[in-house]
Amino acid sequence: MSDKTDKELEEVWKLFEDTPIEIQERRKSLIKTIQDDKTLDYPTSVKVTTSLDEVLECFALGGQVRHYYRYGTYDVCQRQREKFWFAVKNGGFSENNKPVDQLTEKELNQRIKIQEFFKKRVLEDKAAGSSEDIWDQRKVLLSDPFRKK
Repeated sequence: MSDKTDKELEEVWKLFEDTPIEIQERRKSLIKTIQDDKTLDYPTSVKVTTSLDEVLECFALGGQVRHYYRYGTYDVCQRQREKFWFAVKNGGFSENNKPVDQLTEKELNQRIKIQEFFKKRVLEDKAAGSSEDIWDQRKVLLSDPFRKK
């Protein structure tokens, strides 16, 4: 009976055991995904101190006056707070400038998550629209734009 139990335990253990070859293959596939992905244009790290500075700047008197002047309301700084809490959960206090092939699997996943966060923000900004949606770009430049005629 002990032989049968040992054999069953070995079979169960094999299900959870990763051979070094499998780990290397997973790491290579993650590195290939990172290198092939177009999100490489986005930041790979987010610093807690920088995001905290942005939150404090938004809540400061100057930030609130600027927002009130531009939009007619005070700001609750939701965007900056989201970035701050994301940085607390996924970022650090310094940048990690290691090459991609020297990162652990956890660091690779964290880098992808940070890039996806910034990619989502850019897509939200594009979806919100801009002044270019209303105004047409001038085709011919003015010769003297600031001179009265």
